[in-house]
Amino acid sequence: MEQTKPFFDFCVPFNKDDKQMRAILNELVELGYKTIAIDQSFDHSKKDAGKRGSEMFPAPHSIEHLRKEFADKLRILQRITILYVDVNLSHAMSVSYNLRKFNLIAGQPKTDAALTHCCTTFTGDIITFDPVAGSRLSVNRKAYQVAVRRGMFFEIKYAPAIADSNNRKDMIKMAQNYSIKGKSKNIILSSGAEHEFQLRGPYDVANLAFIFGLSEDQGKNAVDRFCRQIFLRAESRRLGKTIMFVKGNGPIVFSDDDQSGAEDDEMDGLGTEMSKDVQNEEQTEIKPPIKRLKVA
Repeated sequence: MEQTKPFFDFCVPFNKDDKQMRAILNELVELGYKTIAIDQSFDHSKKDAGKRGSEMFPAPHSIEHLRKEFADKLRILQRITILYVDVNLSHAMSVSYNLRKFNLIAGQPKTDAALTHCCTTFTGDIITFDPVAGSRLSVNRKAYQVAVRRGMFFEIKYAPAIADSNNRKDMIKMAQNYSIKGKSKNIILSSGAEHEFQLRGPYDVANLAFIFGLSEDQGKNAVDRFCRQIFLRAESRRLGKTIMFVKGNGPIVFSDDDQSGAEDDEMDGLGTEMSKDVQNEEQTEIKPPIKRLKVA
C-alpha cells in the first residue's frame, strides 16, 4: 500500500503541457501539500457505442516521469472523474480493467436520477459536481445519509469560486445544500486549479471552509483526515480480499518493564494476602469447639 502524508489535494486537472503541470506541482510543494491526485475526466454519456466492458474507460495518462521527478516531495496519485447520465453504469465499472489502474474514482452526475444513483449505488469514492451546472442539482436528505453510511465523500472545489464570481455563488449555494440536508458531513475540499495562481495553502483552504458552511474541525478534516479515509477506502476497493503475513524481527513485548514489575509486585502481594486468609480460615476450622460441663 502506498503511504500518504497530509496535506491532500485530490483534484489537480491533468494538463498535456508538462511545463504547466510542473509549475502547478512545484506550487503545491511550496504550499505544503504532500499527497495529490491528478484528475482525468471521462464523459460516459459520449461513449463509443462499439466499446464495451473494460475498453469503455480510458487508461491512465503516463505520469511516471512526474512521479520520479517529485518522488521525495509529493505522493502523486491518479484519479478518474466519470461524468454520466445513464444509471446502468455499474456493470461497466465492475468489469473494467482500466478502472483498477486508478487510485481514486469520482462520479459527477448530470441529472437528479444519476445523483441518486451516485449516492446509493455508485462504486466509487468521491461525489463531485460541475461548478456551473452542479448548482441545478439538489441532493435529498435520504440519499445524502445513504452516501455517508456507504463511506462516500462529497467534494467542493475552491478554484472555480476564486476565478469567477458566478461560480462562487453556485458553489456557496451547493455547500449550503450540503449543510441543510446532511449537516456538511463527509465533505472534502479540493482545488480543481488549472493554473498555479488559483492554488491556496491548506490552512487558507481550511479557513475558506467557513464560507461553505463548515465548522473549524470540518474544515481541517476536509484537507487532512477525510482524505486519508478516502485513500484507505479506495485501496481496500482496489485490492479486495488480501492475505497479509506479519513477521517480527525481535521478541514481542506487550508492556513496559516498569509496568510489568509493578504488576508482578501487586500480584505477589495479593497472593500473600490470600494465603494468609486461607491459613486463618483453616485454623478456625481446625480449632476444637468449647464443651460446657454440666453440674449435677
